[in-house]
Amino acid sequence: MKTIIKACALIATTVFAGSAFSAQLVCEVYPKGSNAHSWGDGTPNCGGFDFSFGNSTNGRYYLKNVAKPIQEVQWSGDANCSGGTSCNATIRAYTTNSASALILYKDGSWEQTNTARASYETGY
Repeated sequence: MKTIIKACALIATTVFAGSAFSAQLVCEVYPKGSNAHSWGDGTPNCGGFDFSFGNSTNGRYYLKNVAKPIQEVQWSGDANCSGGTSCNATIRAYTTNSASALILYKDGSWEQTNTARASYETGY
């Protein structure tokens, strides 16, 4: 019985430790003008607001808490980049802007990140 409990504890510790140190995809939105506001920069859900009356602004998605050397990053969604740990993006107004990444590590392992979502409003 003690062996079963120890085995379960070891499995639980491994599962929770792996997720605690996993890489996270986060975003930033760069609204335009002096009266611009942004929130949630550096988190998986970020946004911005300005009075530019445009249809888009700049932003970026990037990886945080990467614990191992990276071989390659494959971006998907609104992050149209080839490699790198950061990806600049056009954040469209009043629509869903989201991205995720597949990280291929040098040790042969891989990790699919969370989905980061960026929003933008422009005073309409």
